[in-house]
Amino acid sequence: MKALSFCSAIFMLIIAAAAHGSEQLSVVANLEPNLQQAILHDGACVRPSAAPVDDLLRVPVKTEEIHASGREAGVIASPQDTCHCEGENCATFVYLKSGDSYRLALENKFSSLHPMKIVKHGLPSLSGKLQISPVQEETTVYDWNGQEYQPSLCATVIQHKNQRLPSITEHPCGGTTKTVATR
Repeated sequence: MKALSFCSAIFMLIIAAAAHGSEQLSVVANLEPNLQQAILHDGACVRPSAAPVDDLLRVPVKTEEIHASGREAGVIASPQDTCHCEGENCATFVYLKSGDSYRLALENKFSSLHPMKIVKHGLPSLSGKLQISPVQEETTVYDWNGQEYQPSLCATVIQHKNQRLPSITEHPCGGTTKTVATR
């Protein structure tokens, strides 16, 4: 593992923070019908005590639009209930818009996932954070390669007590992110 230079680390965090759009909180039932159907399909609770599908319609969901070339290219959706969340990390779905329908492009658990201002192959990169502990998080940047989102930069961020700046260590990307080829 190598430590990122101080300037590179600060640059990555500034870009990720500056790119946050307008996140909205709603319930699944209030989303447009095609997005609602996609979430009902992909967000079905698989736990033994799973709630019926009708209950998923009442689940709060955070959404954030993904814009590219001045148009809505997709949406990030994250149901906010006990079935989909463990601590601060919740199931998060990235859907790309194709006409009136939505296609799943990325799925994983994150404490936050936001589009960045960097655009590759027509879609913005995404910056995701997975909270490991109160002082440690994993940050991953996902780039669109023309067919799917792939992790391109992965780092562990640790905020030590009595230190103003966190330590940031870049490492090879890997893990359980499910990418789905679309478009």
